[in-house]
Amino acid sequence: MLTDWLLVRRAAQELRARLRGAKVRDVGQLSDGRIAIALWSRGQTRLLCVDIFAPTPLLTIEEGELPIASEPGFVRAVGAALRGTSFADARARTGDRILRLDFVVRSRFGVRAESALICELVPRFGNVILLKDRTIVAAAKEFSRSENPVRAVEAGRSYEPPPLNPERRVPKVLRDGYAGAGAEDLVRTLSDENAPPAALYVYRRDGALVQAHLVPLPQYAELDCGRADGLLEIFAEARIQDVGNASHDSAAKRRRDMEKALAERERKAGAELTQIDARLRDAQERDLLRERGEAVYETLHALPPDEQTAAKEHATELFEAYKKLGAARVHLQARRTQLERLRAAIEELRWEVERAEADALTDVAEAIAALDRRRARAAERPTTRKRKPLQYVTDSGSRILVGRTPIENADLTFRVARPNDLWFHARATPGAHVIIQRDDRREPPECDLVAAASLAALHSKAAKNAKAAVDYTPRKFVRKQSAAPPGLVFYVNARTLYVAPANFERPPGSPQGGIRTPPS
Repeated sequence: MLTDWLLVRRAAQELRARLRGAKVRDVGQLSDGRIAIALWSRGQTRLLCVDIFAPTPLLTIEEGELPIASEPGFVRAVGAALRGTSFADARARTGDRILRLDFVVRSRFGVRAESALICELVPRFGNVILLKDRTIVAAAKEFSRSENPVRAVEAGRSYEPPPLNPERRVPKVLRDGYAGAGAEDLVRTLSDENAPPAALYVYRRDGALVQAHLVPLPQYAELDCGRADGLLEIFAEARIQDVGNASHDSAAKRRRDMEKALAERERKAGAELTQIDARLRDAQERDLLRERGEAVYETLHALPPDEQTAAKEHATELFEAYKKLGAARVHLQARRTQLERLRAAIEELRWEVERAEADALTDVAEAIAALDRRRARAAERPTTRKRKPLQYVTDSGSRILVGRTPIENADLTFRVARPNDLWFHARATPGAHVIIQRDDRREPPECDLVAAASLAALHSKAAKNAKAAVDYTPRKFVRKQSAAPPGLVFYVNARTLYVAPANFERPPGSPQGGIRTPPS
């Protein structure tokens, strides 16, 4: 079920009408991972539940109680800020799926204090951010400018919403149902915040919820259509339906299992890093051992003869410890470098789990298994592939190929690509390997370079950024990382393009299609 910005605005209207003035009693995390705010109003407590990590991020109002359990630091921070406050308002951002929930409290001296909870209801990129005025106090997912050049979400910074995309002002569900200007006129009409809420159009197939919206949707005319007054009830039904479907979805279970395996591997790597850092701190004090040994010999002549032998033995022990720590430091630093690379590989694979289609999960599972093998090369498949890479052909005759899994990335780069083919990858972020090939072996034109870079940005963790940095270099300058899962590489002699992630259409069922040049 789609949740576009018009529906988020409708949800804000309903939250405002139902919860204004309700007092926050507590904040917690439910057993399914959702954040829940317990609100007391009119003699009863209800839970405002925020599920930002679901396939369709949703807010629901439910009956129930908060569990007594340990909570992540972010949930504790939200609880400390909101307990005792009152729900004041709910506002949606025009043109985007961002919902702001305002909470207020007055001191006994009448001083008003405000806090806000920003819910970014974007599939796969959802977030919940706690604000004091415009300053970020905490966030469910924090990231820096180095991870996202468009904006940072870090405690202490001013909050910056994601940049608006004018092309998304008209939701896809309306573009599909209404032609051209008709959809734009409809959005202008629905954007009137003063219009009273109307009954929703709800579409079902065999009783199962398919879609709901503020206006009739011609593309669903063959389905059963009913009317409903409350969007939040529709959200609750959609969530129950999604949970039921997910419980029978083997792909969803495989994703959860792989995410759990990666989390455990990351935990072990973090614990080992903590131990290594402690030993490295000890190794930094090795010079003190040498100084103490030298001091023993400097004062040896002043000791009685019967004590000199024991003193010499003690000095020898100090010098031996000094030598061992010196040798250990080299090995510890090498192991620390390996563990940092492992953590980067885990982050890459976590993104691969998110983006992989159901039929590609086996590739990702093999790459995850390679984390615990001495030779990750053993996890790579034979050169015969089950499917061809994603392929596009430009008007000038260049072929652009995109890897869709870690093993496809490795296969594309080290088997399909020729030494002088150009290789593309989003800089410093998990992403697909992309190459350009030409039968005439000529240099691709600039427009094709931008097209390939835009595809590399689209098939990367930077896909939601307005602009992304994409490095490119001849394939001969790309090397496999030793003892790493498939698809992890080093590269040199790269140049960089800054492009907008672009989605190029392909004919359904075809591995190949025409490509347009994105605007520079």
